[in-house]
Amino acid sequence: MESLNNNEGRASKWPWIVCAVLLLATMLNYMDRQALAVTLPILKKNFSLGEARIGMVEGYFGYAFAFGSIFFGLIADRFGPRFVYPIVITGWSLAGLATAFAGSEWVKATLETPADPPGTAVFRWLLMCRILLGVFEAGHWPCALLTVRAVLSPKDRTLGNSILQSGASLGAIIVPLYIGAAERAGQTWEFPFWSIGLAGLVWVPVWFLLIGRRDLSASLDDEEELPVQPVGEETGPEELTEIPASNDLPEKPSDLILRIITLAIVIAMLTVSWQFLRAWLGMFLEDYHGYSKDATRGLMSGYFIAADIGCILSGVLTSALVFRGLKVHSARKVGFAVFTLLTASAALIPFVGDGVLMIVLLYTAAGGILGLHPFYYSLAQELSEKKMGILSGLLAAFAWVVASTNQIYLGRYIEANSSYKLGLIIVGLAPVIGLIALLTLWPSKKQNQL
Repeated sequence: MESLNNNEGRASKWPWIVCAVLLLATMLNYMDRQALAVTLPILKKNFSLGEARIGMVEGYFGYAFAFGSIFFGLIADRFGPRFVYPIVITGWSLAGLATAFAGSEWVKATLETPADPPGTAVFRWLLMCRILLGVFEAGHWPCALLTVRAVLSPKDRTLGNSILQSGASLGAIIVPLYIGAAERAGQTWEFPFWSIGLAGLVWVPVWFLLIGRRDLSASLDDEEELPVQPVGEETGPEELTEIPASNDLPEKPSDLILRIITLAIVIAMLTVSWQFLRAWLGMFLEDYHGYSKDATRGLMSGYFIAADIGCILSGVLTSALVFRGLKVHSARKVGFAVFTLLTASAALIPFVGDGVLMIVLLYTAAGGILGLHPFYYSLAQELSEKKMGILSGLLAAFAWVVASTNQIYLGRYIEANSSYKLGLIIVGLAPVIGLIALLTLWPSKKQNQL
């Protein structure tokens, strides 16, 4: 394969400009997603959008994301990202932009009858927009990963993936502050949806200016490494890593099956924890505990900063344990246990009031939840390299289905009981199930070689 960053006449900085554009795409992806989480207290107040309906909106977004993970993974592998990528970012940008019309009179006239409960039209419109958003947002990850693979040499791809990944954190941190600034400037709740959507549409011509017909035409078969599909959001959402060929592949089909079962349990539990707080944090702080809008949005940005710190510290911990002589797999298990304990602090939040201690526990849980994800990625390296793409896509889809079903159920629970207690306990304890699966199901054969 002709390495793109070595093409004659092409500046050496071009691949990194492409990575910067990918960072912007990831940032816009998460800003579109998080705009609803930040504005939910306003929508609930203005349009009778109860918690049960919010749970359904978030749940069906996740089901759509699960479908899109598999669908666009196959499409991107077949046709390449040059045209598929603009299609998916246009799709999710239009879905985000359309969300701004939820309160319009013509939407109410079209989607609500006099016999319907108040806010039915807004709910139905949001549901449709979030389903479209989920389907198209899922296509971002395979397209972005294929692009990084094509424009960077193997030695540079880890850094390229890190740049790509950082956009998700930036988006989650920026959007509460962006919405707060817009409101202080006199804008209404619709502004972030249509402005972020328009920014996504502006991204498309920039992509075509940077990427020519031959720039992404390299065959994956010409490389010794395989691209990895994303394996879950947010999370965070949507966090990525490059997975080289494993030296510890299962010798028997039963080992592979056990690894897949373990990974399915682990990623489902992590996604349940991460997605609940990602979606409900604004409501929990502002609507339930009575924090001001500005305080809520500042705390939400702090939450995602704490999550990023946890993600970095998990890698530092594992490296330190290995440096001190612990085998790699043993270091993973110890690290997973430590960050599971940090995440468990979320289960204490309902019992400590609404002051500083609650925020400390919330931020501790954030670092714990996101810090668990790198361990999942390293475990995913143990899968068969020939089936890595489809297996990781299916694992991501399974995790989103489980987490989305949880969102729907907990939305109904919160509305019926006016309490987030059950949701926070689930957030804190779900990773314990993943830890138990890792300790009891993961095949131990050949681990002494790690």
